[in-house]
Amino acid sequence: MKFKKFAAMILSLLMISGAMMLAACEGDGGSTVDEKGRTKVSFWYWGSTAEVRVYEELIDTYMDLNEDVIIVPTHYESNTYMTKFQSETTKPDVFFMPDTDFAQWVDAGIMLPLDSYVTESEINSLWETGINEYYYNMDTKKLGRSSGAQLYGFPKDLGPVTLAYNKKVLDRQIAANGLNSAEVYAKLDKLSPMTWTEFADLCNDLMADQKAKDKNNRLYAIPYCEMDAMIYSGGGDYFDKNDPTKHGIDEAFIQTITYIIQLATVHGVMPDSDHSGQNAYTLFENDKIIFTWIGPWDNADFWANPDLKYDIIPVPYNSNIEGAHSKSMIGSMCYGVSENSKVKEQAVKFAKWLSVSNECQNKAMYLGQQVPNIKSLADAYISDSGNWVCKSSASDPVLPASRSLFVDIMDGSADTFGYWAAAGKTDCIEGKTRALYYTYGSTWKDNFNSYLATRHVWDMASADDIRAALVEYRTTYQHDLDEMYGDWRG
Repeated sequence: MKFKKFAAMILSLLMISGAMMLAACEGDGGSTVDEKGRTKVSFWYWGSTAEVRVYEELIDTYMDLNEDVIIVPTHYESNTYMTKFQSETTKPDVFFMPDTDFAQWVDAGIMLPLDSYVTESEINSLWETGINEYYYNMDTKKLGRSSGAQLYGFPKDLGPVTLAYNKKVLDRQIAANGLNSAEVYAKLDKLSPMTWTEFADLCNDLMADQKAKDKNNRLYAIPYCEMDAMIYSGGGDYFDKNDPTKHGIDEAFIQTITYIIQLATVHGVMPDSDHSGQNAYTLFENDKIIFTWIGPWDNADFWANPDLKYDIIPVPYNSNIEGAHSKSMIGSMCYGVSENSKVKEQAVKFAKWLSVSNECQNKAMYLGQQVPNIKSLADAYISDSGNWVCKSSASDPVLPASRSLFVDIMDGSADTFGYWAAAGKTDCIEGKTRALYYTYGSTWKDNFNSYLATRHVWDMASADDIRAALVEYRTTYQHDLDEMYGDWRG
């Protein structure tokens, strides 16, 4: 059955009272076959409208290849997904599991160990960062591939986050402020990250004609700052480099938070705390902002807007901290399989196909969903000029032109495509897994963000005031980390 027909059937069922609950619980309970004798595999996921279209195509393709199986999908909004997942006693057969929640659900006995279903060759074909995230040792509480660890998820993707710029708005602001276009674009180089000073200066130049306007009716350079990316590129971390159980509010961390806040309060190129981050994508697509933060999955939405022309650049870095360089945040999630699934073999087969098959990864890439999990596929679709060629030929590239930057972030200090060597440079762009992956729950970080908001730190202009507020918070921050680690080890 094609997905369109199946979707229509589900839509009609939703008119029956309680149908959503029945659909949600179909993975571990109820009949495991439909009226045609096909094995039913329930699948939960989230995503934007464009991502829903992507998964409709992927599911259709899988069912065409496996006529004895019917995939029963349930889509939730990202902000409600984990709440729904937690509330259901009976879990779906296959499901999205973010790296931020992964360890807790393994400890809860929900996720099936997958080592026996995958070969070493298949593992080695994937990005090491991606597959290693989903190994876990339940006894030692250690994340990552090591002795005694088991594999509990097939990576859905790696999500390197970086800055994108809207070319139409950029060109408009260059003209409005009498700037040299060639000089501005020279700063937007995928191999030459800007320093924080250079980025702030560029934003100030581009926004010079806007600063006298009312806050609610003016253009900003950037809607918000992705904090993990900025902290990593500032040479800092949330945790002490020598002891990850201790807080990381050191000089690099303090300089990062100060820089982010002062983009709004001193430079005026980012909205203040009352407006920061609101409707960032809408502003970007409607030509009302220059820069925003995107991951590979956002291409599916952006390609649906033929008038939007954009490209991506590395995260700026703090040149005042020794050793700091452009280091963005990498998010991820996996396809998990329920330990209690009644159709384990078919569930694992579907999850594995989504993650490690050339056919699925090719299709997902063409549809703008992700960078392929399979390293060789990423290499095959990079042209000599560094453009990511997703259509018929190198003369028909898909935006962004600098899409290879996503791989540059993912591959650490490795010069995967030889661009750095060709330019006579050493690779200075990399990525690091987002902070919440390394901890057991988000309370410690939620409390930190709340403290900044409650104390009105986001409205401070003085570096000394911001520093004092962060230093004051160290004790509370450490207390929250201690409680988190206590819960984890307990």
